Amino acid sequence: MKLIILLLNNKIMRRIIFIGMCYSGKTTLGREVAERIGYRFLDSRDLFFKFYKMSENEYLEKYGKYDFQEAEKNSLHYEFEGVLSCGGSAIYYSDIMEKLKQQYNVIWLNVSYENILKRKEKDMMRRPIVYPENIKNFRELYAFRKDLYEKYSNIRIDVNDDETIEETTNKILKYLEKTS
Repeated sequence: MKLIILLLNNKIMRRIIFIGMCYSGKTTLGREVAERIGYRFLDSRDLFFKFYKMSENEYLEKYGKYDFQEAEKNSLHYEFEGVLSCGGSAIYYSDIMEKLKQQYNVIWLNVSYENILKRKEKDMMRRPIVYPENIKNFRELYAFRKDLYEKYSNIRIDVNDDETIEETTNKILKYLEKTS
């Protein structure tokens, strides 16, 4: 209870945004953090559906990569108080990410490539992964995005491969408490 009170009495009242590679745990950990500090949680997939009345996958298939990216970018303008989990490609939109970094706690979940691959293999949900020009495979995408996650986050959380959800959530909350 003390941790929650400390968080609510300090700058954590700002919006908290999770960024990171797909399969890094943004939705799972975002939901956990929101629940523990009494905030609302929103996943960008749900936000996208709210705006466009179809899933990201459906939109990508129907309209293609470039229209999808424009739609994804537009959905990031939504004002939301609470915890937001962004899609992995949110970092492609430098103007929006610069603004978010200045105004909010942007938490990058840094997960090893090997652990991302393990999670990807276990996951049954098809994800709309957008590859920039000249990026040919998932490993290159991981390396390319990692630099952008570093650039646009103001909090980096290194997620160990053997950590439980509770351990990582506690690590995030302790870091937020320490920096507030």
